[in-house]
Amino acid sequence: MQITRHEDCGVLTLFVDGIIDSATAPAFEAELESACNKSKNFVVDFGRVDFISSAGLRGLLISQKKMMTTGGKMTIAHVNDEVREVFELTGFVSVLNIA
Repeated sequence: MQITRHEDCGVLTLFVDGIIDSATAPAFEAELESACNKSKNFVVDFGRVDFISSAGLRGLLISQKKMMTTGGKMTIAHVNDEVREVFELTGFVSVLNIA
């Protein structure tokens, strides 16, 4: 997994490339935490994410809760059908802001 940060007109976007599993989830969670601390609103682009495990879901949930308590917003963009199915099966579609 690789994460690239891009900021344009005050909007921070994290472009995630690869799979998010138990091996890569700690780095994913650290990037999300950094984004939560840096930006009130940010986007996580899942356009190149092929798989997310429960460890990755945990990182998203922690970040979503943090953003809600601070009045911020985390948006997940460009989710493919396989990852969207994981979000639907776990009920994350009702918790996350998915564009």
